[in-house]
Amino acid sequence: MSFHFDPDDRPKIGQRYHALKQGDNLTQEELDSLVAEWEPRICPNAKERSENFALVRPDGSTTGVVGPRWVFHVFGLRHRATEIALKTERGLILLQRRSPTVQDWQNAPDMAVAGHIPQNPDGSDMTFLEGAWKEMEEEIGLCREDSETLLVEEELLPVGLPYVSLDMAIERTPPFLNTEVRQIYAATLTAQGLSRLCFPDNEVSGLLMVTWETAWSLLAETNIASGMRYSLPRYLDWLAQTGQRA
Repeated sequence: MSFHFDPDDRPKIGQRYHALKQGDNLTQEELDSLVAEWEPRICPNAKERSENFALVRPDGSTTGVVGPRWVFHVFGLRHRATEIALKTERGLILLQRRSPTVQDWQNAPDMAVAGHIPQNPDGSDMTFLEGAWKEMEEEIGLCREDSETLLVEEELLPVGLPYVSLDMAIERTPPFLNTEVRQIYAATLTAQGLSRLCFPDNEVSGLLMVTWETAWSLLAETNIASGMRYSLPRYLDWLAQTGQRA
């Protein structure tokens, strides 16, 4: 992100974060006013201004209020994200190695696929599943149109219900207050699916294949992506509960 930021605004952002309560009861007019007040003070880059998120409730349902990506991350407004867990037919779990050029968690292990759920280009809501497949195609090159040959299950399966996570980096410029409602999906890659893996958007530098036990041990590392720290235990428990642990 290319932000301009006055450090004197840091406590003001903290106060506003607590007052907004992650966007509960925030109207479109109020969000637009927040954007108008703070955009000239923060000067987010073009990507942060052009990608829109929907404000959501703790269950992931949208409220009808929409705003640019940056305002959600600066003020901790609740928005949607997805994490996708993949494994091989022999039970090895795939994890990504994040690129050294990404904004956060450079070179860190993460779930096989992870990303935000933006609004559609026409402004309509994108579903969790649509967003998951969008990230699948962008990060590892797998398209939903080919899911019958790429995935044993032929579709991504939801792992439990959406859950709320909060990551705070107050020291960042500007502060990073990331409140996400995340939906985990899971699938098993076929041999063809494995052969088709690639990294189109350069956000992923490689993939790790680990056992169930090694996946648990990785959670003790300090430099792992926050999404993996939240979502991997849920996925590993789901594998055990559904009898899919290798």
